[in-house]
Amino acid sequence: MDAEGMKLWIQKVWSSRPGGLLRRSSLLVWDAFRAHLAEPVKRALRQTNTDVAVIPGGLTSVLQPLDVCLNKPFKDRVRERWTTWMVEGEKTFTPAGNVKAASLTTVASWVLEA
Repeated sequence: MDAEGMKLWIQKVWSSRPGGLLRRSSLLVWDAFRAHLAEPVKRALRQTNTDVAVIPGGLTSVLQPLDVCLNKPFKDRVRERWTTWMVEGEKTFTPAGNVKAASLTTVASWVLEA
């Protein structure tokens, strides 16, 4: 997502958060992605009464423990099931011969197992 996309997200999502309509001061913590640091994005956040804290590169795993403790193991387990399905699972193909995406039921079972 580029700076323009971030500005749109600020207008459509961030500004409609609880408290956003009341213009209460907020803190947004995010990583050092280039678009997050663009001046138009910073300006849009100031207009929504939002302070920003940037997580320095390489420290996301330290400062966002849920990414380490929950999200990564969950994603690893789902990816493992997807890999097994790609190698061994029953698949269907498009007329051009490409593998069709796994069914919603199959993906849901991976999530449940993970």
